Amino acid sequence: MNVDFDAIVVGAGMSGLTAANSLLKAGRRVLVIEKSRGIGGRMATRKAKNLQWDHGAQYFTARSELFRIQVAQWLRSKTVARWRSPIAVWDGENLSISRSHARYVGSPCMNSSLHELAAGAAIELGVEVTSVFKTAKGWQINAVNQTWSAKQLVISLPAPQALALLPQGHPAHQLALSVVMEPCWALMLEGEASFPLPFSSVFVNEGALSWVTRDSSKPGRDPQRNWVLHATPEWSEVHFYRESEEVARLLTEEFNRLLLRWLPSAPLPSWRVAIAHRWRYARGVTKLPSVVHAWPNDGLALAGDWLAGGRVEGAYLSG
Repeated sequence: MNVDFDAIVVGAGMSGLTAANSLLKAGRRVLVIEKSRGIGGRMATRKAKNLQWDHGAQYFTARSELFRIQVAQWLRSKTVARWRSPIAVWDGENLSISRSHARYVGSPCMNSSLHELAAGAAIELGVEVTSVFKTAKGWQINAVNQTWSAKQLVISLPAPQALALLPQGHPAHQLALSVVMEPCWALMLEGEASFPLPFSSVFVNEGALSWVTRDSSKPGRDPQRNWVLHATPEWSEVHFYRESEEVARLLTEEFNRLLLRWLPSAPLPSWRVAIAHRWRYARGVTKLPSVVHAWPNDGLALAGDWLAGGRVEGAYLSG
């Protein structure tokens, strides 16, 4: 079946849905295609056994005027909230409080604001695009048993996934080829009891972990004892092909080691749930000195945080 649209966006994360929203406001008929079962990409929320964790993007800041305007709109609609809990920094010997920009999270889930961006667009979930081809009228987008055509195509995927679809020799292909993306193992924990840490989150600058947060400290969440841990890119690369159960055990042991340093007189918590998730393409930034995102003559554009310095704000600005 061939279905025509003005524009098709491949990928339903922040950058893809921002692009789709912009196209809708310009009067285009837009289709968004996403291989996952839900929208959000790395702004996803994992749910299991009546529990939830933001296991990808942890929070975001707003530094540009354009993004500050958007965040203000989300604050008014209550799909985003300010996260005021303190964040510490651990250097292996000392804990200090991080003084950073105002931090925001989706509420009640990390991807809540994205549903606003997606309003009005046709969305196909659970569909993986297998190939795209330039035609005389625009682009043909193919998936198993289905084909679409559009005058404009936006590919909003991590660079290696975009690379697999882009025509070789096209400048967009060369751009995606210039990016190396790093993996990240994330661990979701739920404990039987709380413990008296004087902060909700901590940047870790030694060992296997880079980030630890009490995820249930975020506004709009149930008062659960849920934690999210992120491993360093280096550790994640070394342990990339390990089974998730083994990774969950290793990272839980690492967290327990840190807790013994931070709370030497307190008993270790008992963890009832431990789920590891591997983000294959967690972070990447192009190394080219200047970046062109769009090729209007071809009706083709790329979008993604890796095109705009990383971070959620970069994804939005790119979209």
